[in-house]
Parts: sequence; structure tokens; C-alpha cells
Amino acid sequence: MLMDMNHDEDSKTDMAYQLLRREILAARLAPDTALRPTALKDRYGLSWTPVREALARLEAERLVVYRRNRGFAVAPVSSGELDDLQRARQAIELPLLKEAIEHGDSEWEASLVAAHHRLIRCTLPVDDPSEETLTQWEQLHAAFHQTLLSAAVSKWLLRFQAQIHEQLQRHHRVLAILPVFKSREVDAQEAFDALRNAMSPLHHTELLNAALDRDVDKALLLMAEHAGTTMDVFERTSAVQEQLARRKAQRLEAAAEKLKKAPKPVAEAKPAKVTKPTTAAKTTKATKATQTTKALKPSKSAK
Repeated sequence: MLMDMNHDEDSKTDMAYQLLRREILAARLAPDTALRPTALKDRYGLSWTPVREALARLEAERLVVYRRNRGFAVAPVSSGELDDLQRARQAIELPLLKEAIEHGDSEWEASLVAAHHRLIRCTLPVDDPSEETLTQWEQLHAAFHQTLLSAAVSKWLLRFQAQIHEQLQRHHRVLAILPVFKSREVDAQEAFDALRNAMSPLHHTELLNAALDRDVDKALLLMAEHAGTTMDVFERTSAVQEQLARRKAQRLEAAAEKLKKAPKPVAEAKPAKVTKPTTAAKTTKATKATQTTKALKPSKSAK
């Protein structure tokens, strides 16, 4: 009975962990979003314990951060961390790729060809910028790269590579892909073209062929170039966003300057207000009129 209860709690913890993790990686829970256990408990219909344990596991993966007096929050993203992740990716993936090409067998080749086939048949998110298409493409893209490296000998490096890939995926979504999809500016066309280039099946086909030909040097060069295409998207997207921010600031500054120079409207002269006589004033006026009338009448003695 006790074992069943523990198993049930573990299942609920895994459920909370998977649900939270999926929403964070997909950026449905945006960076820096507060993760209050009470709200999450109601959101997922779970008790306190699974939610807290899930948050602790995600903190260990650096997808969640804990801040004193503020509680848990979705881990932030930044250009500096994106650059750091890219360098870590190069340091880990290039040795793994070399190992995989050297040790891969016929089953690895068949799996790689199948993963490539599924990826190139997927609709590109630049052609259909929907959540469903983007998620499907990300999953197939990740599967191709994982299969490409799967014949490597170092299991620890493979584990680190999977973690880095997920962090990179979230950074790419937040800092590059979603801003390009949301932009309606003409200036964003270059960033959009760079994103199309980064997602192009051509890069993955060239990687596939180099791996199957066991051409290590060419494969390493292509992998480094492929990683560079995503940074190109980010840099172009950042340039567009900075330009838009400058334009907005200039418009606000111009509006404030125009308001400052505008002549102040002259206040219209108000007509003099006619004061109605008070009751006391009316009484005094009536008394004076009576006295004047009496003074003008001749007295009886004068007659």
C-alpha cells in the first residue's frame, strides 16, 4: 500500500515536471515569469508536493531560478548567455561528431538517413509560423542532431549536449524566432531571410552526406557553419529591435518638442457676472423709495 502511494506521488511529480518543462521550453511561460506554487497547483490540478519537487528539479536544470523573498521564476534569457551556450555547443558537439563518424555503424547510418528524411519533409516554420509547425520542426531538428551524434563514445558529453541543446532552443525561440515572426516591419526582412537560411534543409543534407562519406574535416566545418547561422539570425533580429526602439524614442522626443514649442491658447475673456441683489438690499432699496415718495407729498398744514 505504501509503495503504491509513493509510486502515485512520483507519477504526479513527473507529470508536474513534464508539464512545466514543456511550457518553459516552448516559451509559453516567458522568461522571468513568477512561478507561484499555489497558482501552479490550481493550473495543473495537483497538490503542493509534486509542484514543489518539480520546481526543484527544474532549478537543477537551470530552467527555473529561485530568488530570495521573491520565490521561483522562469530562468531569464540574455544575449550573453546565448553566446556562452553557443561556445559550449561548439566545445562539446565537434568532438562528439568526430567520434560518431569514426564509430558509427550501418544501423547508425540508417537511423541518420531516416531522421534526415523526416526533417526535410516537415513544413518550415518560416512558411507556416504556427505553434504546431514550430514545435514539430524543433522536435525533428533535435532528433536529427541527436541521431547524428548518437554513435559517439562519451555518454557524459552526450548528456551535456542534450542539456545545452534544450537551453539553446529556448533562447532561439525567445530571442530570434518569435521576434521575427511577430515583426511587421520592412526592416525585418533580412532577419526573416537569415532565419529561412538557418532552417534550410540544405545545411542538414550537407551534414548528412559528409557524415555518410566519413569526411570528418568537412563535417566539422559544416557543423561550425550551421551553428553560426543561428547567431546570424539573432544578430539581425537584435539590430531590427534596436532600430525600432530608436525610432520610437525619436518619435516620442519629437512629439514632446512639438508640444513644448506650440503656442499656449489665450484664455477667452469671461463676461462680467451680474450679481443679483440680495433680500436685504431689496428691502433697503424699497425703504428709500418710500421715504422719497413721502418727502415729495405736500403736508396738510401747507394746504
